[in-house]
Amino acid sequence: MMKVITILMAVLFLASCYQTETGLVIGVPDYEKRNVEVTQVDLDILLSTDTLLKEKSSWSKEVIRVCKDPARLTLLCAMERASIEVNGQYIHRQPALQEVRFIIDDNYPNRWKVHRLEEFNSHPETTFEDVKSVVAKAIANVQDKMRMAHGKR
Repeated sequence: MMKVITILMAVLFLASCYQTETGLVIGVPDYEKRNVEVTQVDLDILLSTDTLLKEKSSWSKEVIRVCKDPARLTLLCAMERASIEVNGQYIHRQPALQEVRFIIDDNYPNRWKVHRLEEFNSHPETTFEDVKSVVAKAIANVQDKMRMAHGKR
């Protein structure tokens, strides 16, 4: 009986945990909650990201941890540059970037383990069209959230 209780407690504990890019946490961290308020800044970041990744030739599939080369943009580097252009700074957990992470979670859960934006971008199965689709879906989500926040449907 004690063994069953121990197993049940372990299952309940694991069910209340959430894998984040920094490790396993109990409960859902605030930045992983999907009901975060978005603003025009978030929409502008996503639109700028979409523009920066306009052509396949502007996209890099490589793993690039430090975004220095303006001619080689991964999804993360494009979002970082767009954030700086629009907002004057890069905020890793900006709602715009989180929206992209959520789209990856929902549509490509097997293409990342630790770093969603980097690993999804460089995954062998990820195409430029997949990256563009993720950004387009994030734009649509942010527009929907903004309409809902303003009482428009």
